[in-house]
Amino acid sequence: MQAKGIEDFRTGIVELAPFFRDRVTELRDWSDVKLLTVRVDRLLQWHRPGLVCIGDAAHAMSPVGGVGINLAIQDAVAAANILAGPLRKGAVSAGDLAKIQRRRAFPTRLTQRLQEQIQKRLMGRGFVNAGPTRLPWSLRLLERTTLPRRLRTRFISVGIRPEHVKTPESRTRASIL
Repeated sequence: MQAKGIEDFRTGIVELAPFFRDRVTELRDWSDVKLLTVRVDRLLQWHRPGLVCIGDAAHAMSPVGGVGINLAIQDAVAAANILAGPLRKGAVSAGDLAKIQRRRAFPTRLTQRLQEQIQKRLMGRGFVNAGPTRLPWSLRLLERTTLPRRLRTRFISVGIRPEHVKTPESRTRASIL
C-alpha cells in the first residue's frame, strides 16, 4: 500500500466509505495511518495466587459487534460477586480466583467464536471484493423478521451470560425466596 502512495490509499477509503470524502485529506502522510492488529485469543489460566486477569487482560476480543467492553464489565461484576465474601474475610484462595474463570470462560469462548464466524463470512469478503458486501438472501429474509434482530440486540447488549451485582440485600432476598 505504501508503495502505491497515500493518494491511492485515500481513494480506496472513499470508495469503501464515501462519507469520508471530505475528511481523507487529513491523512497527510503514512505517519498519520496506524495499523490495528486484531487478535482474538485468551489466556489458558486467568489467575495465579494474588492475581486475577479479567477483560482484555484475560481475553482479547475482535472489534466485531463492539462487545469486548461488555464482556470486560461482566467479568468485573462476576469477580466482585465471587470475591466480595472472601475479601471481607481477608482470605482469597486460588480456588476463589479460579471460580471467576470458570464462570466467565464459556461466554468468552462462545462470543469469540461468533465474532470469528462473522468476521470470516462478512468482513473477509469485503477485503477481497471491491464492492460493498451484501448479506446472503437467506439472512436478508431473516432480518425482516423480529426474532433475529432481537437475538442480535440481546447478544450485543447483554451477552451470553449476563452478570448482575449481588449485594448483601439481594443475597438475603434470594435466600428467602
